[in-house]
Amino acid sequence: MPLRFNTCPHCNERIVFKIEKTDIDTSQYPSPIYILHNVDTCGKISTFYVDSLLRVSYKELEKKPGGIKTIKTIH
Repeated sequence: MPLRFNTCPHCNERIVFKIEKTDIDTSQYPSPIYILHNVDTCGKISTFYVDSLLRVSYKELEKKPGGIKTIKTIH
């Protein structure tokens, strides 16, 4: 289960989350995944797009269609 580090597009704080191939739709790349910034100060969901190596290629503020799972950030 790879750990990924990025920044929240809503509050620009550093976030950490774990992702696996089963969390994404492998029939399309970049594949959307929903990330919930699991802290009291933010608590918002954004859409991250990952490639076949589960690296984040870009992110969106809104929850865009196509994702199959919402992953909570790790504190």
